[in-house]
Amino acid sequence: MAENSFQTCPRCGKAIEAGFAGKAPGLSFVAPDKLQHFIFLDEDVAKSGLSKLLPSAAAFFRSYLCRSCELYIIDYSTTLDRAQAKQAAQSMTSGK
Repeated sequence: MAENSFQTCPRCGKAIEAGFAGKAPGLSFVAPDKLQHFIFLDEDVAKSGLSKLLPSAAAFFRSYLCRSCELYIIDYSTTLDRAQAKQAAQSMTSGK
């Protein structure tokens, strides 16, 4: 399987941040270094508020966030469970 990876934003050309979209009520962005912790605060980019606190199965998708122009790209082609997402996050942060 070929993995899509963005280095720059396709809209504005500035640096883009790789991370994970968490599937739960609303839409959130989780930076790879935050996924390493047992409990983390994600960015509630959909502004769903308290509904995010209700229990749901964790599912993650690779995603890319451009903070400059606020473009959020989510790759729904592969669903990752928490263990797979943590492993991918480790490989993303090991070079830093």
